[in-house]
Amino acid sequence: MQVTKQADRDGVVMVLGTIGVYKGNNKQTNKPQYSNIPFVAYNTATAFIKPDCKMLLHGRLNSYIKDDGSQYGQLVVQIQVNSAYPIATSQDVTVTDNDLPF
Repeated sequence: MQVTKQADRDGVVMVLGTIGVYKGNNKQTNKPQYSNIPFVAYNTATAFIKPDCKMLLHGRLNSYIKDDGSQYGQLVVQIQVNSAYPIATSQDVTVTDNDLPF
C-alpha cells in the first residue's frame, strides 16, 4: 500500500493512496498479479492508515467522471475509506516458551 498524507487549504487532513488487490498467479509466469485501486481517507481515518502494511479498509466504492479535456472525460474509481484497521500477521507475533500451556 502506497500512501501520501496531505492537508487542503481548509485544514482537512486526507490520505491518498493505492492498494493492491491480489488476483491470483499469472498462468504463464506463476507470479502473483494485483489490481491497483486508489483510495482516499479524510480526518480521523487518516490516523490509522500506515504505509506498507496489511490493513483492512472499510468504506465505499465511488466513481466519477474527471474532466481531462477529452470528449467523455476519464472514469475515476476509488475507495472512500471510513475506517482502517491494521491486520496482524504471523510475522508480527512473537511466541515464547512462557506462552505455551505445557
